[in-house]
Amino acid sequence: MRVRFGEFVFDDETRQLRRGAEPVPLSPKAFQLLALLIENRPKPVSKASLHERLWPDIFVVDVNISNRVGEIREALGEDPRRPRFIRTIHGYGYAFQEAAAGAALFPGLYRLTWKEGRAVLGEGEHVMGRDPELAVCLEASSVSRRHARITITSEGAFLQDLGSKNGTLLDGRRVDAQAPLAVGSEIRSGPFRLTFRSLRAAASTETAASRK
Repeated sequence: MRVRFGEFVFDDETRQLRRGAEPVPLSPKAFQLLALLIENRPKPVSKASLHERLWPDIFVVDVNISNRVGEIREALGEDPRRPRFIRTIHGYGYAFQEAAAGAALFPGLYRLTWKEGRAVLGEGEHVMGRDPELAVCLEASSVSRRHARITITSEGAFLQDLGSKNGTLLDGRRVDAQAPLAVGSEIRSGPFRLTFRSLRAAASTETAASRK
């Protein structure tokens, strides 16, 4: 796996992280953690999964992960308050997602799309369900009046089922408590399949296409 992001190149085969031609030192565990986050990008990786992959059959406390994340951020020269590459999902884990230099990934403008429509989502709470007064109206008998909620904050985007009768699926898994939402995730509510997209990314693609 060889991935270029910003001014860096991550090469899993040579076990190197480089800034331009210069190697950037990382401890073996920090390198392995970065590899896992890049491999799963842009989806978040839970702390439990990181524990299982980095320290199999050994009990370690969460501070071991946060220390390795701190090492990676220091190597990348990023401010954890305005992350370019390593995003913290509080209470869950971490995700790798490249953003413009110095720009925070969240909040921002995002688009929820499905076969019958679309909705633009900004910072705040957005309830989806059968109620026609909701931000995301999904008209079907199998969808509850207030089915689920998407929340976008400076810490990330999250999906939570609101006690709906038939449940909510996120990337094929049932959502009970609040779950982190990644760009490209699929939400299933009743017969509807909705995709969470970055409006900024779509706009950039359209602008680039118009210039060709």
